[in-house]
Amino acid sequence: MKKVAKCMTLTLALALTVLLAVMPMNALAEDITLQMSWWGGESRHEAILKVIELFEAQNPGVKIEAQYSAFAQYRDKFNIQLTSGASADIMAVDAPWAAGLVANGDYFLDLAEYPDLVDMSQFDAAMVDGFCNYDGKIYFVPGGVNGMGSLVDLSVLKEFGLTGEETSFTWNDLIELGKKVHEANPEQYLCCVDSKQAALYYARVYLRQLTGRQLINDDGTMGCTREELAEALKLVDTLYKEGIFQPIAEHGVYNNTMTQNPDWINRNMFMILGRTSVMTDMSARLPKEDGSYTTTGFVMPIKEDAVESGIEVRPGILYAVKKECAYPELAVKFINFMFTDPEAVVALGATYSIPACENSRQIAKAAGVLDESALKNVEYSLANSGSKLNDWSSNSEVEALFTEIMEKIAYNQYGDMLEAADEVIERIADIVESHS
Repeated sequence: MKKVAKCMTLTLALALTVLLAVMPMNALAEDITLQMSWWGGESRHEAILKVIELFEAQNPGVKIEAQYSAFAQYRDKFNIQLTSGASADIMAVDAPWAAGLVANGDYFLDLAEYPDLVDMSQFDAAMVDGFCNYDGKIYFVPGGVNGMGSLVDLSVLKEFGLTGEETSFTWNDLIELGKKVHEANPEQYLCCVDSKQAALYYARVYLRQLTGRQLINDDGTMGCTREELAEALKLVDTLYKEGIFQPIAEHGVYNNTMTQNPDWINRNMFMILGRTSVMTDMSARLPKEDGSYTTTGFVMPIKEDAVESGIEVRPGILYAVKKECAYPELAVKFINFMFTDPEAVVALGATYSIPACENSRQIAKAAGVLDESALKNVEYSLANSGSKLNDWSSNSEVEALFTEIMEKIAYNQYGDMLEAADEVIERIADIVESHS
């Protein structure tokens, strides 16, 4: 009897093992919760929550706990959560952060170990090779292709001589247009901007156009002269002093939440320079009486005799999985679902600019969910892209420094821009040294 009982026990155990092996993932995933974090505006939140809903419907017993906020709040707590082990299982990562995070810690799952769950070959090779692949390990999935350009209210700006057909639009053109707008109505300004936008899409772009070089070389030395840097900073100084930018005393509270500025919402500003993804977050802008936003994609201003365009093409977002994730397969499965499943692609629409997967682009185009302004700017950016920013030039500390300098310029804290340039150079040297 003991032998029979023992045999029956072994048989049952074997049967259970086989059963577990062949059961689908969703049958085993009872009471599983994954945390997912991202930043954005209301339209992005709504789109991603819809994707989560679709995934949960296909995977009974799996719950995706959403953690979202505006960019400033997300950025401020991201590093603390990551280094303490308190980050979400699935997390959004801004492209400039990626290299530094990978260099400074072992935080992310190597997605190359899960080829059956996410096929990286379906994503644009330039996005994967340039921003996701680190020494053969794939730590990120690109959520879109992000170009650069401007978003303009053409129905208004036509009154001031802008046709929308210009193939080049110079910084001098922008200044003259901005003067006309502000002179016609002192309560109105051409450009909706915050300190970060001023740093990255005005001063830095102008500097790249002027020099054709990196702000900081790969070895940590400056890629531009003191005088070249001062000229780029002078552009921002001029834009404030000539009334093209709204005074910082009025817009400073909306740093990192630029599109929530009431003057943008109420249509008292008519142009935004930046990445394509900002052009898809238009939920805050009030439509005209006919229901239209009357906004269209437009070119990035270019310096006369520019060495290069200064236009950066990079992922709209990166998504990663925490290395210590308790359910890595499910987390990887979700990221792949988010950017390749037809229903998810349609739900996501233009949330992260234009999909970084060709098949998903075709699905989104067919469904009519791609923002025409974003599509126009991505196509323009791809055709006119400059060189890829190196890790130093896109370093988050350097970008934060540049943003701070813009605020000081806006508050007239420098005697001249050479003084501002000297501070930038000195503090960049300190940042580089701190990483050596």
